[in-house]
Amino acid sequence: MAIVGFGDIGSACGRICKAFGTKIIGVKRRPEETPEENKAFCDELVGLDQLDRVYAEADYVVGVLPGTAHTKNFFNAERCFNKMKAGSVFMNIGRGVTVDEGDLIGALKDGSKVRGAVLDVFQVEPLPQESELWDLPNVFMTPHSADRDAEFMDRAMDILSENLASHKAGQPLKNMCDKAIGY
Repeated sequence: MAIVGFGDIGSACGRICKAFGTKIIGVKRRPEETPEENKAFCDELVGLDQLDRVYAEADYVVGVLPGTAHTKNFFNAERCFNKMKAGSVFMNIGRGVTVDEGDLIGALKDGSKVRGAVLDVFQVEPLPQESELWDLPNVFMTPHSADRDAEFMDRAMDILSENLASHKAGQPLKNMCDKAIGY
């Protein structure tokens, strides 16, 4: 499994899949900045320059990219779907704008590379009724809910509480957004 966007969410995905014995290749823009605790959840960690090789090897390609100007339509026919291993599955649990849905639909209809897709996010949400994705038998869709579990709100409230205490103490906050890069 290739996880493109091996940050906190990507490494959490890796942690779960490694528990099932899956080989994980993490792909990250700056792999050298990956925290040590996240590295434990992948067998190989590479930069974006290795994407062609990774796409050709992976049975599953999981997109976990943020939605920025640099990632818009990042997963498209030319850069991704045509390079994927025959019979592979594409999954997106990141942001919908990172996938060129027209190219994905074409790849799914063709079936020579991408055998199926699991999609939690879409370019337009809710997904318009006229989208061809609704009628493709090789697409599994969820309603932008892949990050939800029983402890989701507890973790969110813990982070909020920690950040309030840090703010009062004049210390750095967790999960700060870098507005220059968009996440």
